[in-house]
Amino acid sequence: MVTKLKNILRCYQSGMGLKEMAAVFHISRNSTRKYVRLFQSSGKSMEELLAMTEEQLRQELGQEKVRHGKPSERETELEA
Repeated sequence: MVTKLKNILRCYQSGMGLKEMAAVFHISRNSTRKYVRLFQSSGKSMEELLAMTEEQLRQELGQEKVRHGKPSERETELEA
């Protein structure tokens, strides 16, 4: 996910719109908007954010926990 975050950062820096970024990265516009707001509120420049390690970027943007949820019963049934 962090690689995706850095790519979203790069696209935002180049002036790409939220709708276009959402389509490119196959995420919702609300998620894209959330990431852009996190970038803006971080108080750091784009160069500083892009230079960070994955762990540092995750901490800076409040993405410390990566969700690995247990699949639902329905999902398990569908996969079978």
